[in-house]
Amino acid sequence: SFSQGATEATRVQAITSFLREARRRLAPYNVFTAVDVFGYACWNYDDTGIGQRIEDIADATDYISPMLYPSSFHLGIPGYRNPVQHPYEIVKLSLDVCKRRTAAAPARYRPWLQAFTDYAFGGQKFGAIEIGKQIDAARDAGTVGWMLWNPRNVYSNSDFRPEPKPAH
Repeated sequence: SFSQGATEATRVQAITSFLREARRRLAPYNVFTAVDVFGYACWNYDDTGIGQRIEDIADATDYISPMLYPSSFHLGIPGYRNPVQHPYEIVKLSLDVCKRRTAAAPARYRPWLQAFTDYAFGGQKFGAIEIGKQIDAARDAGTVGWMLWNPRNVYSNSDFRPEPKPAH
């Protein structure tokens, strides 16, 4: 009795209504709300077929965490057909597009980055160099942090480059 036809409008409304209601109910606890979105939601001006239209989401939550795993960009992005060969560009350009599209909204960005072996473009390992490029891109895009994801939940210190020490 509650169902509606699955149109772009109803999908977007379902997602954003849920986020707004969650934010309203959580307000007494003085907490932030956050939402994960698919990486292509940064680039697609429709709802990506799943209700994720970035402009609407940005008005309904405090933090947006696009899942910017280069392996998941199976179609690439403009100028980059093989995304695993360009982890910096995938993350930086995707965040630039998102931030431009949501400039008037108060939401901040904290992306998910790839920390697992590529599964779509030949099995390239994502180690310290590739992870470091993604982290650099997130910082250069002005995000408020980043998160790593590995589906096996396996992380190693060797996957990280040492942080440069600030000059005194």
